Amino acid sequence: MRAHKISMPLSALPPRPTAVPPPRPDVFDLRDYFKVETYPSTSVIYRTGDAADRVFILRSGRVRLVRSGKGAERAVLAVLKPGDLFGDLLAVPGNTMDEMAVAGVESEVWSIEGRDFRSLIEARPALAVQVLSELNERVRQLRRRCLALTCKEVPARLAETILTLGQELGEECPHGGERDLRGVTQQDLADLVGASRSFVSTLINEMKRDGMLGNVGRTLCLRDQKNLRKLASQEK
Repeated sequence: MRAHKISMPLSALPPRPTAVPPPRPDVFDLRDYFKVETYPSTSVIYRTGDAADRVFILRSGRVRLVRSGKGAERAVLAVLKPGDLFGDLLAVPGNTMDEMAVAGVESEVWSIEGRDFRSLIEARPALAVQVLSELNERVRQLRRRCLALTCKEVPARLAETILTLGQELGEECPHGGERDLRGVTQQDLADLVGASRSFVSTLINEMKRDGMLGNVGRTLCLRDQKNLRKLASQEK
């Protein structure tokens, strides 16, 4: 299973099994058990073809999962938020990554070797149940995305994607809107809905004209989620 996007509270992870007594709860720090790295904006966390031998948790910032095509073409598969777990969760030895992970802004990423992650799951049934629950949610999201590609035109797919990202990544708007969607580009949206950037740009301008969206600088603002939901519900 690859390119999983799982939102899991970091506090849910138990300490790594050890021969010495575990640290007291009041001094326990997960950083003692994970490799902690900070990636500047646009830096690569892993590339397509790298060994699929680690599991990653986004602690802060934003990460894009990107699939490369012919030549210089790239497509964004997902935009991750803090708490999301990604990588190859249960990789078979010798597997390689199918996608590339790139920091969208300066990001703190924690990682653990895949074998250690598997040991945690085997030793902690509650953790295994939580991971399975999150995987089920991810499958549900992918199913909804596939249905949208089949049953909805691009405007409805775009509205649905903007609403979903606003819920997952958005921040309270300080300038009269409802939600701010920082760090998500029009190219990201075009990749996620399966349309050209120019067409998505035209649709966004129409949504701004109709009062559903706005912007402050490069930040997209959700101004009328009620009408965005109406648009997202339209099918072919």
